[in-house]
Amino acid sequence: MNEWIETSALVLAKCAANDPWFPNPGEALVKAWAEVFAGSHLSREDLLAGVARAYRIEDEGFRPLPASIVKHARAAYFEALGALDDEQRDQMLTMAYELEDMGFSPPLAQKHVRRVALGRSPAIDLSEAQRAELFSRVQVRLALQPRVGVAEAVERMAASKK
Repeated sequence: MNEWIETSALVLAKCAANDPWFPNPGEALVKAWAEVFAGSHLSREDLLAGVARAYRIEDEGFRPLPASIVKHARAAYFEALGALDDEQRDQMLTMAYELEDMGFSPPLAQKHVRRVALGRSPAIDLSEAQRAELFSRVQVRLALQPRVGVAEAVERMAASKK
């Protein structure tokens, strides 16, 4: 719970940095927000990104509550995933498949590759040996994948713009 209290304090501090009228939170408020954040299954980075998104898009008079920060954090997370290009998505899938082959559960493998692609802290703490094995597996899989020709790539781009 200590990690969530620290996260809550950071989120509240970021709210105060964005809003000069934001109240100075007491210990009870920090703990209450921490309880909501702990149930969200979002990381500290995600929640702080949620604060940035909330203050960027909400109208004047926005009064954040922990649930609104969670909502904005989820939206920011999915917006960032949506902004990845096709090559990054292919690399994510390749890495996820290899993590699954190494024995990690599909949900954990997917969470890990999404977090890495977004530049956030990894969901799996891989040992040096596991990291080397994953890198080797991904390189082999990428070498086996057929490369898309220039004409095919142009056709795909044209089709996606329709």
